Amino acid sequence: MATSAWHQPGPWKVHAQAVVIHAKPDVNSTAVGVLYRSHQFKVHRTAKAGFWVYITDKSTGVKGWVSGNYVYREQ
Repeated sequence: MATSAWHQPGPWKVHAQAVVIHAKPDVNSTAVGVLYRSHQFKVHRTAKAGFWVYITDKSTGVKGWVSGNYVYREQ
C-alpha cells in the first residue's frame, strides 16, 4: 500500500513512466531533468504552497521539484 507521508523515510517510487523535474515548484518553471520510474531518488522537502516535492535523482544527480501527484512512499 502506498502513502504520501512526507516526513517518513523511503523507499520512494515514481507513479508514472517519467516525471519532469522543475527548477521551481511550478509547472511553468524551467525543466532541469526527467525522473524515470526506474530511478531511485531522495526526497528532501515539500513546497509549502501546492503539492510539490524537492528531490535528488540518484541516477543523474539532478536536483529539483516534481509534482507530488506522481511520487509516493512505499510501505
